[in-house]
Amino acid sequence: MDERLGPAALETLLDNVHTAVLAGDHATLLQLTPFIEQGLARLDPIANLEIAQRLQRKAERNATCLQAALRGIRAAHRRVQEVGAARSGFATYDGAGRRARISNGDVAMTRRF
Repeated sequence: MDERLGPAALETLLDNVHTAVLAGDHATLLQLTPFIEQGLARLDPIANLEIAQRLQRKAERNATCLQAALRGIRAAHRRVQEVGAARSGFATYDGAGRRARISNGDVAMTRRF
């Protein structure tokens, strides 16, 4: 990217981040981050108030999308853990509310038709 990264290029970068988040393109996100940091370091928000406000709105939009993506990743991770736990046996609770594990070898599995 050009060393003279200006506000217009920064806007484009933020739009590219949004597109990458929606596509789940993590490699692009990693590539864009240093350029965004460079552009922000050079930006004079007082001299370019209108541009700074536009950039802030885009950054907030991206932050919302990134938070949603993170929630999705965490949910997927929990689900993978649940599937792995089900393979090693089932968990239930006794009358006192304590968690008890039943391994697959301890009980005969039945099928419902």
